[in-house]
Amino acid sequence: MDNQVLASPTPSDQNTSAELFRKMMLGVSVMCGFTHLAFLVLFHLNGIKDMAVINVGSILCYVLTFGLAWRHRVNWAWMLITTEVVGHAVLAVFYVGWDSGFHIYIMCVPPVMVVSTLPLWRGKVPVVVGLMALYLWLDVARRDAAPLFELDRSVLNGLHYFTVVTALTILVLLAGMYYRFVLQSEQQLREMATTDPLTRLRNRRSVLDTSVAEAVKQRRDGRPLSFILCDVDHFKTVNDTHGHEAGDDVLKAVAKILRSGVREVDHAARWGGEEFLLLLPETASPGAELVANRLREAIAALRVPGKDGPLNVTMTFGISNLHLDEPIDQAIARADKALYRGKHGGRNRVELATEDVLLRA
Repeated sequence: MDNQVLASPTPSDQNTSAELFRKMMLGVSVMCGFTHLAFLVLFHLNGIKDMAVINVGSILCYVLTFGLAWRHRVNWAWMLITTEVVGHAVLAVFYVGWDSGFHIYIMCVPPVMVVSTLPLWRGKVPVVVGLMALYLWLDVARRDAAPLFELDRSVLNGLHYFTVVTALTILVLLAGMYYRFVLQSEQQLREMATTDPLTRLRNRRSVLDTSVAEAVKQRRDGRPLSFILCDVDHFKTVNDTHGHEAGDDVLKAVAKILRSGVREVDHAARWGGEEFLLLLPETASPGAELVANRLREAIAALRVPGKDGPLNVTMTFGISNLHLDEPIDQAIARADKALYRGKHGGRNRVELATEDVLLRA
């Protein structure tokens, strides 16, 4: 019933920039950890023991940042990553020279800093400006300076291109990760905007939008479209006698039955308060009556746990069929009138709109 109910978002899935950035930090920690493992092997094979040891420390650093991000200490993780990337790049430029390309890693930091959760003026702006200044200083001071450790030109060229490819790969992966997280966030926003938070059914605005689309199909193909408006009987008494928490439990239990009692192509929504609306495409009044009576019986058999014992629940249903070129709100209003008659006729019953009764006769 994917078109009727949407899964409740968990706390870790909440659509916040902090959560997106936390997930990014987890990915960054993994990517950088493997990158420095490759550097560890490279420096070890070329006899640069100091840089090999530094890369061991870098790997441990990224293990720590992964743990911090996992525990939602995102800002600490990001500051530690920034310190490691910049420090490692500066040391590498001094040890093996500007031509090694390690300075490029500094350029990877500002884009991520911009989307970080640090405060704009106290965190992001000073760090970004400082990194720009550091990069320019390194360019001026170390571009033509002799490195502390001279590498063979072929090894240096290989290290340079490895660094360039690695930096570009990290940037592309970061952009891809963030793009995917943004898409997920947009989907969560759409779900939140179209879902009733209590019952997890569609909300009023969502089902009205869907009704418009279904009405277009109905007018184009000449297929029937039915509305079922239903209301929990004596719901105010439930709230007054047993409390609003019990009332919420009743609504959730009723919503579960409505959700599971219709087809995959149908739409169940919370209309407001204790009222629900069912939209049944390609269903005429007789079929809608069968659905409504089946749901009515299932709800009448429902026993909702309460503090003072199980609560009995019944519902009254009003049905209308959308007539050709009839406005949607008019068809829903006719279902509402049928529901009103059902309430005054004794409740726990199904009533068909008067016009549809006459047409069927």
